[in-house]
Amino acid sequence: LKCHRCGRGSQRLLVLALAMVVAQVVRIRNNTLKTFFVKAGDPFYTPRIDGKPSASSVIEVPPGFDQEADGLVVPWEAMTSCGLAISERVNGEDFDGGLGNAGLVRCVVGPIEDDAEEHDWLQYRTSSWGLLAAERWLSLGKRHYFGAVGGSAELVLTFRDARQDTRSPARLAEVIHFDFATRCAPPDMVFLNVFDLASAMSIPNAILCNTVFNTFGAFHAAVEVYGEEYSFYRTPNEKSCGVCKSLRPRQHPVHVYRQSIPLGATSLKDWEVRFLIRAKLSSAWRGGGYDLLHRNCIHFCDELLLCLGVNGVPSWVRGLHETGASVLGMPWPFSIIRGGVGDKPRAMEDDEEDEEDD
Repeated sequence: LKCHRCGRGSQRLLVLALAMVVAQVVRIRNNTLKTFFVKAGDPFYTPRIDGKPSASSVIEVPPGFDQEADGLVVPWEAMTSCGLAISERVNGEDFDGGLGNAGLVRCVVGPIEDDAEEHDWLQYRTSSWGLLAAERWLSLGKRHYFGAVGGSAELVLTFRDARQDTRSPARLAEVIHFDFATRCAPPDMVFLNVFDLASAMSIPNAILCNTVFNTFGAFHAAVEVYGEEYSFYRTPNEKSCGVCKSLRPRQHPVHVYRQSIPLGATSLKDWEVRFLIRAKLSSAWRGGGYDLLHRNCIHFCDELLLCLGVNGVPSWVRGLHETGASVLGMPWPFSIIRGGVGDKPRAMEDDEEDEEDD
């Protein structure tokens, strides 16, 4: 079996499919006066707009449209027959009919030639699969070659005409803009930043939790809002505050950053968030009370998210901790984990002094 466009064999396709970065569109906006149509091209996902499923897999995007999307994925180039197709359909024509190369843009994920860093790229193609607007392609991150499902990138799809000279009509490819959700989110948007506990956990976590299915994994989590990231840690002094603000969000000397999950916008101002953490949470979350299964960073994030008035920690992030708490007598693997995987290593205590206690 070979790909009908690139000619790769089935074994090669399987390895690359498992390694690819999955691009999920989490929001669609239309800042133009035109209506666009987006057709999902991945058979494994059913798109939902503001929680409502799109039965036909075709999403109408009228002027002023600004809604959350779920299950809308930019498919891998070698595993799709149409890609994520975007058009300006008129007069009820068939989605692919009578539009020509200028009226239909296919968006796919795949590698590019001469890329030494082996990244996956979000690419534009014409209706006949020719390369299109290569200067607008977006690097999604590095692929993984360990038999695990690759990483995930949350994107916002925006239709806008950013040209300086607007006297002539814009081509469709010129008004399509993809960007990472964390970059274009409003400052009051709350993110749950998910980390693998250590680099050795990245592969099993990717196998157990990915965009195809989610079970559970060994994760560290932190909450990011107004550009500041907070989490909960064990401290050498039992009475010290266990709530820490990261110097650099989405970076950690031990835990490996995995993805950011948007959980909604908070109604609190930035100073109200800082007051909430200093006046209420810091005294309730002492570092000496840290427990791997019953009182850890996941539990702290859940309480902070509740106070911020947004969605809670997804079940697949907290699944391992909840399962472990219910089977404490199990000799393996939780007896091994309790031996120190979830606790901050003693060697890291000096590094943690760089964190700012709140």
